[in-house]
Amino acid sequence: MANARALLVHPEEGSDRIETALGAAGFEVTRTDTASSAVAKATTGEYDCVVSEYALAGDDGVALATAIEESDAGVPVVMFTETDEEGVPEAAFENGVDRFLQKNGSASIERLVSDVSTVCSGVPTSEPRQDVSDHEPSAGEVTRAVEDAPIGISMSDPDLPDYPLVYVNNAWEEHTGYPVEEALGRNPRFLQGPGTDPETVDEIGEAIANEEEATVEIRNYRRDGTPFWNELTVAPIYDEEGELAHYVGFQNDISERKAAERLAEERAEKLATERRSLDRVLGRVNGLFSDISRILVENRDSGVISERVCEVVAGEPGYAGGWIGEVSSATGRLEIRAASGVAVESGATFDIEETPAEVRETVETGEPHSGSIEHVADGPLEPKTAGGRRLLVVPLTYGERQYGLLAIYGSGADVLDRRERRVCESVGKMIANGLHSIETTEILTTDRVVELVVGIRDSTASLARIADAVGGEVEHLGTTRLDDDACELYFRADGEGVDLDELASLPLVESMRTVSETNDGVSFAVTITESPPLTQLADHGGVVAEATATPEGATLTIEAPPERDVRSILDVFRDEYEGVELRSRVERESRDRTVAEFAAAVDERLTDRQRAALKTAELNGYFEWPRPVDGSEIAERMGITRQTFHQHLRAAERKLVEAYVDPRSN
Repeated sequence: MANARALLVHPEEGSDRIETALGAAGFEVTRTDTASSAVAKATTGEYDCVVSEYALAGDDGVALATAIEESDAGVPVVMFTETDEEGVPEAAFENGVDRFLQKNGSASIERLVSDVSTVCSGVPTSEPRQDVSDHEPSAGEVTRAVEDAPIGISMSDPDLPDYPLVYVNNAWEEHTGYPVEEALGRNPRFLQGPGTDPETVDEIGEAIANEEEATVEIRNYRRDGTPFWNELTVAPIYDEEGELAHYVGFQNDISERKAAERLAEERAEKLATERRSLDRVLGRVNGLFSDISRILVENRDSGVISERVCEVVAGEPGYAGGWIGEVSSATGRLEIRAASGVAVESGATFDIEETPAEVRETVETGEPHSGSIEHVADGPLEPKTAGGRRLLVVPLTYGERQYGLLAIYGSGADVLDRRERRVCESVGKMIANGLHSIETTEILTTDRVVELVVGIRDSTASLARIADAVGGEVEHLGTTRLDDDACELYFRADGEGVDLDELASLPLVESMRTVSETNDGVSFAVTITESPPLTQLADHGGVVAEATATPEGATLTIEAPPERDVRSILDVFRDEYEGVELRSRVERESRDRTVAEFAAAVDERLTDRQRAALKTAELNGYFEWPRPVDGSEIAERMGITRQTFHQHLRAAERKLVEAYVDPRSN
């Protein structure tokens, strides 16, 4: 660019290529390498452009651009840099840089020359123009282009009454279904119909009256009567004297787009409705969860819990009330333990066949069932009789243990839907867990127990197979439940040189580890893929006090409250093994608690890792003095770090102390 002067602010290294390229383009280039000298030169008015690197001695290119902008020198700045620091381009543009280029080879040098030329001349860079003077389309070619255009084109003559159509192209015929001979000579309003918006028609008429352009979306009708959405633009056309000659119309069929918009609106409305419904459900259920959790924590009497749960249900907006009942094993009748908000009294009993279908189905299947007032009669406990519109019956189940039924009556037609039923099912499980916890505590703290000695003469029993692999009698010390029905069993085998190698080959054994080893015997832990029946006893009110096994079978001492059904406890084993017999049944007034029982009392407080750390420490003599082992050795046996072992052990000790001093756990 002849006579143009460029100030290059750049370290000496790498500046030669830039100077050469700018010089070849006709620039007179002056170079400096500091921002301070560059500001002094740029403000003299002698330069048409500043080209700067970002990294400069003592300062940077952004500071330079800021100083030049504040000086009002009016010199454009082009930054040509190697830096890739985040935020530099944004800072450059915010502080007066006109162009920002990243160095990436010869192509960037060419771009730099082009941009410097542009900012110096004030003319934006554009593609070179070609001479097309001998290539103008003929009138016939223009006509064919209009005829074959993909959008509908029509023309109306304002000199004729009612502005009739005087031309339509092929696309217009295809969009409307009207052949040209039926369209010409008529006002385009014949495309309107019952669904056409009058306000849109008025908008078109007003634009035509004012000789203005207008674009609208209008509902038109094809020749066969089917509606379509027409994006219509109407504009006036003037002759050489400036007089109105025609109105041109451009029609674009946008039916698919409008259908998509309508579908999107419907989905958005549906989602909004779903969201509002979900918000109502969450609000109602959150209240239930919060209140029932507090009830379960504050009360240890199952009767009081049932009464207060029913009161909470009756107090929730959208619910008319509810009841908790249980089918008596003696009479087979439904006995109502607690009720609130409905026309059902606590203590009432009903023949199962007289109860609503939802009650019968839940009793039979163990799954929640619901129904509405529109599908029921006026029998006892029906929604209409009890004062509600919908009925949901939820089983209160913990494992195999059944604690009864929770019935919830909805006062509106929009409550207790599919999502709410699932949440209420979780509420039922939470109540059952609480009742089970109370029952387990009662089992472990009662002064009267029934001691059952159960013999299993079956070599396929889990304990017997473990004893067989060890080669002698084993004593069961405790069990830790794991996820996916797996569990970890703790054993002790007496004698010297006990061989545990064959344990790993048992199909039911997933892993095995030695917990402690002395001259008198060895303690070990076995993780098995399926929990043995003894882990199910808590669901039936029983606790394993002692258990031993030989390769031929096992002997278990089980304790349970006197009111528990002994048959259900024995059925736990008879469903799995042969040769199950009750060897003795003794009822005692009082008893001393064993270590295993105390562990069971706080079983729900300890995590798997905390329980494993506690058992492993105890079996290795960690709590004896002097200690035969330290934390590092125990951690190594468990396959964890010393720090992790002590973390789990401290947490377990704290929970054990809390259980000991808490009278509810003694």
